[in-house]
Amino acid sequence: MSQQTTQLIETLKQLLRSQNITYKDLAKHLSMSEANVKRMFSQNKLSLERLEAICNLLHMDILHLAQSAQNQQHKISELTLAQEKELITDYKLLLVAQLCLSDWTFEEMLSKYDLTEHQLVQYLARLDRIHFIELLPNNRIRKRVSPHFKWQSDGPVRQFFAEHIQSEFFNSRFDQPTEKILFISGMLSDDSNKKIQTLIEELGTAYRQQLRTDKSINLANKKGTSLVVGLRNWELSVFNDLRR
Repeated sequence: MSQQTTQLIETLKQLLRSQNITYKDLAKHLSMSEANVKRMFSQNKLSLERLEAICNLLHMDILHLAQSAQNQQHKISELTLAQEKELITDYKLLLVAQLCLSDWTFEEMLSKYDLTEHQLVQYLARLDRIHFIELLPNNRIRKRVSPHFKWQSDGPVRQFFAEHIQSEFFNSRFDQPTEKILFISGMLSDDSNKKIQTLIEELGTAYRQQLRTDKSINLANKKGTSLVVGLRNWELSVFNDLRR
């Protein structure tokens, strides 16, 4: 599938979320099952007829959708290595960047973290200079990154988070009402592995959708919550050592 087609479908998903149209709503509109709608989007396979029907539900035409997709292409999907290094040299700057990704307001950042108003403005100005955000009048913040923004795979920010995931995140019994851990080990074919990866991507999409749903909820009623899901060809070294 071409990059343009992928961008078109991703933009369509964003527009559906922005209008709070669920897969269930869409299934009813298209006379399909909800499972088939989910599969259609996870595989990025939409016929022109269904694309037009979804656009009608959004009160727009395909041309408008294409224009929206083109605008999204101008947003950055990742920072350069030099920019990531700049973030990692100042943990407060990295924190502000992460809060911007989570749609925190200027006032919320000030109320929850040990930052002066002058410091926060300076940090936001630095993020503005690298086109991570746009700092608007009255300290309003507009993200300039793509909804699919990610830190570089082998970059300093990803390495920073990986170190803390291993030393802090898993330092828990995961027995509280707000905690959950699942460990399953077995033998999978490469095809089955790919199917599980698709399900993980769908879980990530669902998590991001909940973030957007909870955006309007007062900050006092929300807690920082992290989701870590991993899949790899691996078995315990003590077991692997026993292989012939």
